[in-house]
Amino acid sequence: ENQAMSSLSWMSAITTPASCALAAYIIYKSKPGSSLYSYHPTLMAAGWLALTPIAIDTLRASKKATSKEDKSKLVATHATLSSAVFVATVGGLYAIGRNKEINAAAKGQVAQHLVSRHGKLGAVCAALMAGAVAIGIFKSVTRGKSLSEPDYLWRNRFHRFLGAASYLVSGVAILQMVQSPWGKNNLGGPAGQKAVAAGIVAVQALTVTPLVF
Repeated sequence: ENQAMSSLSWMSAITTPASCALAAYIIYKSKPGSSLYSYHPTLMAAGWLALTPIAIDTLRASKKATSKEDKSKLVATHATLSSAVFVATVGGLYAIGRNKEINAAAKGQVAQHLVSRHGKLGAVCAALMAGAVAIGIFKSVTRGKSLSEPDYLWRNRFHRFLGAASYLVSGVAILQMVQSPWGKNNLGGPAGQKAVAAGIVAVQALTVTPLVF
């Protein structure tokens, strides 16, 4: 078990910085604030490519902590980061949804939401994450002494499954964004698209495999 945890630490030391670097590159290319749409790739990259791997790392670190207090603090950090990912996801979905409505209204049309595969995957990702967060809040609060003193030291397989599934779905959705015309125009053309896509596949595979097996 110690050897397995050591291997995970070694992988995290590579995959988490790499994923954060990918997030930083996408955010930079998104030019946040330049348009309402720009907040969609910005928030999704920040949430799923930067915050999520860090949240997973803190959860793994809690398993190596020797004291109950240290474990609780690390899991609480995981919960906070996961909540931030959910907020970023909702914000990203709102940005693209509102952008569609504004553009459609300017043409005298009615906006069509969740018609693309990318949009549907985004909605599924948000739903999975909402389920994981809801279970986390329910378990922590009901096991704790009060609302102000939640108990973070619990395990739930379904919560874990929802978290891992949302991360995988987010990766597919982001890959579709990378391979879209937006990705071609903003990520350095076909070569840039392939490089970013390969990076996302690699870091997600190395991050999520230990969660599943």
